[in-house]
Amino acid sequence: PFLLQFVTPVQFTSALAPLCKSLMHLALKKQEEGESASLIRYDLNANLPSPYALTTRLLVSGLVWVLGGGRGAAALRLLHVLHSSVHPALDQLWSKKLPPLVEHLEGGKRLLL
Repeated sequence: PFLLQFVTPVQFTSALAPLCKSLMHLALKKQEEGESASLIRYDLNANLPSPYALTTRLLVSGLVWVLGGGRGAAALRLLHVLHSSVHPALDQLWSKKLPPLVEHLEGGKRLLL
């Protein structure tokens, strides 16, 4: 949870890509261990960014692809992994909309809206 504190502050924007990749790796590892119900325990750490702040920061970083450095795709991948911890009802939206957007950001194919 400590690393999540560095996602929302603007001064850490240049470190967002490796930070998101590390957090995504840790979240996937926890899921493999069977801890998929809630990866983020807001009740145990008051210093964590709120689900709204976390979602906003990752979504905006994902959509501002001109920042470069792989931040956009990394932010969206992390958001995709953490979606159930942000809000459980977002499962269908994330599974349908985020993977094509990540693929588009990486240059794999043209995004059709």
